[in-house]
Amino acid sequence: MIKIFSVVNLSQESPQKDSCVETPQEAIQKMVDLQRLGADYIDIGARSSYSKSEELDDMIEAQRLALFFSADRPEDFVPMSLDTWSDENACKYLSSISALNYTSTYFPDSLISELANTGCPLVLNYLPAANPYALRKIAYSAPSIKQIMDYFSVTVPYLEKKGVKILAIDPNLGMWHPETPNELKPVFQKQIIEAIPEVKKIAPVFIVAPRTNGLLNTELVELILSKGVDFIRTHDVVVLKDVIQRFESR
Repeated sequence: MIKIFSVVNLSQESPQKDSCVETPQEAIQKMVDLQRLGADYIDIGARSSYSKSEELDDMIEAQRLALFFSADRPEDFVPMSLDTWSDENACKYLSSISALNYTSTYFPDSLISELANTGCPLVLNYLPAANPYALRKIAYSAPSIKQIMDYFSVTVPYLEKKGVKILAIDPNLGMWHPETPNELKPVFQKQIIEAIPEVKKIAPVFIVAPRTNGLLNTELVELILSKGVDFIRTHDVVVLKDVIQRFESR
């Protein structure tokens, strides 16, 4: 059964304004509401990975996360994942979350050790750079299915050998180089989606549900579902659940 990750952003700079909150209390209430709507996990983020957002240092993300995690939460609180590319900020909260959505390819020994020791499952992301900010600074090149497969084929066994639990792997439909032509993004997304069955041979697959003009792209979501994805991250829980139900009833 497909698991749904919904999103709450502590980052006001995020362009996805419907997921943004201003206070920890607002975040907690929104997360409870999203669980009631059908989310299995809530992905909490405190710094935007959007290619045109302001660059913020790790300390600002750390301050936002500290405020959130120090706030009182219900005992039966929704399973949370933490969306970050800071290994230091990730390590602080591995015992308080149900998954780490790590948007970086940099794995220092300290992070690997903490992941293994806490048993916190990892969503392993592919990027052609160390993190979303670094992606802005390298030369543009079109996404490569071969590079995606090569990265996961090497990194998944390496981390598992170190004792890290891999929840899923994300071939990345949404973190684009700033020079990526808008008209080519759907083309690249379809190429990556078509490769899901091959990616699944390595580990379960986690996909960010694409949006077009702020709305769920149901055509691409149906294609994602047809390829056997395991986890979908979305800002549109209700619409996604409706698409899934219609797809499964065919």
